[in-house]
Amino acid sequence: MYKNLLLVIIIAIFAGCSAPKPEQTPGWYTNPPKDFKNFYAVAAASNEHKAKNIAINTLRQNINKDIESSLNSQNNKLSHDTKMFQEVMSTTAHLCNTFSMRNVKVKKQALFNSQTLILVSIPREELFKKIQPDLDSKIKSLKEKYDNNKESIAIERYVYLKTLMSQYAYLASRTAFAQITVPTYNSNNNFRILRELADEYYALKSKVNFYVLSDLNSRIYSKAIRDALEKEGLSISNKNKDKNTLKLLITSQTDNGQEYTFNVSKNLVKFTTFDADKNKILFKQHTFIGKSRKNHKDAKIQTLGHINTKIKHLGIFNFIGIQSK
Repeated sequence: MYKNLLLVIIIAIFAGCSAPKPEQTPGWYTNPPKDFKNFYAVAAASNEHKAKNIAINTLRQNINKDIESSLNSQNNKLSHDTKMFQEVMSTTAHLCNTFSMRNVKVKKQALFNSQTLILVSIPREELFKKIQPDLDSKIKSLKEKYDNNKESIAIERYVYLKTLMSQYAYLASRTAFAQITVPTYNSNNNFRILRELADEYYALKSKVNFYVLSDLNSRIYSKAIRDALEKEGLSISNKNKDKNTLKLLITSQTDNGQEYTFNVSKNLVKFTTFDADKNKILFKQHTFIGKSRKNHKDAKIQTLGHINTKIKHLGIFNFIGIQSK
């Protein structure tokens, strides 16, 4: 009996040893490599072509996540203004989704459970070289422009910086991208100038405000000007609040006439800006003509549409006489 039991045990052991081992997922797939020379990503699909496309998309997502993590770091030198930070994130996502992946290489490939497993890589330095010349050139230009125009009055400086801020998200995203691709890249200088630019811009934005008033003939135009200034994010005061309050006076001359069956209202509208010490610092005038078959009052109302169109075309600052030098 014992001999038979022993025989059964021996047969079971040999049967177990000779049974095929279950398929194992490759280690490179479960734990993709990481190093300072390449970015890596893995994927699985029904064929190599599909797997490679999925891996490339994963590669983009991984790089984007690395950049987001870097920008969210407490050591990051950028301004964390919520609106600007979201714009940087959006610009970064666009960059990661659009840079060329033509030189992605398939490093490893295997079949597992009827699926093609794939490991791809792309050199970090190659991606870095694609953005570095443009980034360095634009940062240098931004710094030179930022250092100019510092003696301007606050509102002119604000308008000047507003133009420079249009490059903020673009340069911040590419600086972060450069830092991720080549860790030895000195991003501190880029982030510092961008931080200084943003800090000064937002400080001026919170400080400068307008007190808009008009004569009786020009009251119809006041709301359009207030609305346009508020749309730019500037504050509107009901009185001269402090030394940073600018008084914008709207005056006009109206010449009514007839043109065939139309009532014509020709209006020369003047926009004069004074500082807190009542010094005239800005001036601009425009002529607007309205026509109506009803009456001259309605013809003048029509000029409001022309004003809004011109504000949209020139921008409110240029419209009232503030030039971005």
